[in-house]
Amino acid sequence: MIPNRTRVVVLLVSLLVGILPVRSQESGVSSDILTTLKPALESIRADRIFDSIKVLASDRFEGRNVGTAGEALTVDHLVSEFKRAGLKPGNPDGTYVQNVPLVGYRTQPRIELDAKGIKASLNFPDDFVHEFPRLQPQVSINDAEVVFGGYGIVAPEYGWDDYKGIDVRNKLVIFLGGEPSIQDKNDPTKMDSTFFKGDLRTFYSTMEYKKELAAEKGAAAVLFITDPEKSPNYSIFKTFALLGGFALEPRGPANKALAVTGLVTISAARRLFAAAGQDLDALQSSAQTKDFKPVSTNARANISVISKLRRVKSQNVVARIEGSDPRLKDEYLVYTAHWDHLGMDKNLKGDQIYNGAIDNAIGTAEMLAIARGLARLPRAPKRSILFIATTAEEKGWLGSRYYVQNPLYPLSKTIADINLDGGNVWGRTKDVNSSGYGYTTLDEYFEAAAQLQGRTFPKESMDNNGLYFGSDNVEFARGGVPAFFAFGGFEYTGRPADFGGNKWNGYADKDYHKVSDEIGPDWDLSGAAEDAQWLLIAGYKIAQAAKRPEWKAGSEFKALIERAKK
Repeated sequence: MIPNRTRVVVLLVSLLVGILPVRSQESGVSSDILTTLKPALESIRADRIFDSIKVLASDRFEGRNVGTAGEALTVDHLVSEFKRAGLKPGNPDGTYVQNVPLVGYRTQPRIELDAKGIKASLNFPDDFVHEFPRLQPQVSINDAEVVFGGYGIVAPEYGWDDYKGIDVRNKLVIFLGGEPSIQDKNDPTKMDSTFFKGDLRTFYSTMEYKKELAAEKGAAAVLFITDPEKSPNYSIFKTFALLGGFALEPRGPANKALAVTGLVTISAARRLFAAAGQDLDALQSSAQTKDFKPVSTNARANISVISKLRRVKSQNVVARIEGSDPRLKDEYLVYTAHWDHLGMDKNLKGDQIYNGAIDNAIGTAEMLAIARGLARLPRAPKRSILFIATTAEEKGWLGSRYYVQNPLYPLSKTIADINLDGGNVWGRTKDVNSSGYGYTTLDEYFEAAAQLQGRTFPKESMDNNGLYFGSDNVEFARGGVPAFFAFGGFEYTGRPADFGGNKWNGYADKDYHKVSDEIGPDWDLSGAAEDAQWLLIAGYKIAQAAKRPEWKAGSEFKALIERAKK
């Protein structure tokens, strides 16, 4: 949840003070709506959001890890808060929870290599780290051919197929991270935006997409090349691998899953391919063209995975505001925020609790504030509103994935997801932002709501779409539901232009996924309250609109969904 840049905007008037009416077409939000929403907006206060964070991020909750006493405390607290706000149970069975069956694992993987008689090992966790193993106590894959699979992408709309001419069944496939790109012919400082969206990432660039495609094609295991010196991902994955992980209870036979997925360091990959008579730089270069074909090597891999498994029933917390329109109340707008964090690490000296104040006690607290606000309206929105505090987002968006695979209400009746992950704790801003701008017509609702507050909403993704693929909203998007990743601003009122960037960069470097992600003495939640009001205004208008949000042309999610229907 770390943005990588800031922008300069002009100073605008504050919320509810001296605002001229702002109107557009379907997504327009006029100042008249402030009168309608006054009880809801007034109920969203910085002190109440702060009180929620103090509870959720307290040491008593032990880092809110799944399957722990911290989960039980968190779920009980959220259920109590939804009840107190007057929301109905979100589960049709009359409860406020959806059980999510998980498998916890602690895994010791080994990869032994034989390249033309040269034997070597990939050492865990220095040469490679695993992400998800096959959920069996013991797994052995013998004599698996090692294949360089380029980017591991099949995208017909771009004429791209990294699997042409090869069968990867029962093989170890090694991929590059990211996706291909080409220079813009008219501007060499930019990438061609018509080819994999140029400077913007697409979903094809994600490990999740590549892993699932490789599994469909029968691969035994996959590893993604990464440079630990240039990317923080390796150290983050290493932390997760050593702490142990969770996965959804398999829906089918476990032996159909990949034996292991994870990251391999670029130095280890270079050694491996060199032993097999291949030059990694040349392989990477060849992967940049449409003519690329996967490269089989003379290397063979013996993979063994020993896992300690345990079954855990975790919980999504779900609450509902029933719509007021007899015809539209069976359609749902969803707000999501993950309640979980990383728990405790008793091997640490000193502080052992990952409190997760920004990730994601604040997002959960803002969602509670929005729920309380909407529940105070004399008349509910036309469509129903569902609030889902998801479990196991930190384990790979498992709670949202489970919901999308097992929806309590049909996805065909789910019009949109608004996801809150992280939030502003340093005061009011002149702008608000999002990741994934351009995917759906939701953009226009949030732009109009920001204008009503006298704030700007840039018509671009703040981070080249990176965050869009790293939180619960991506699971709804993959399920066909237009999804929005909301983020606060960077231009802080009364602060230097670089204040916001410095704050977020400092959080990324010092606190993200560390025990130091705690409530700070410099926190000012006036901006968090204003952001929650922004999300409430936009969500209310979406729930009232005659027309449902839609995917925009050029979205890879639209293309993936349409291909899946064929």
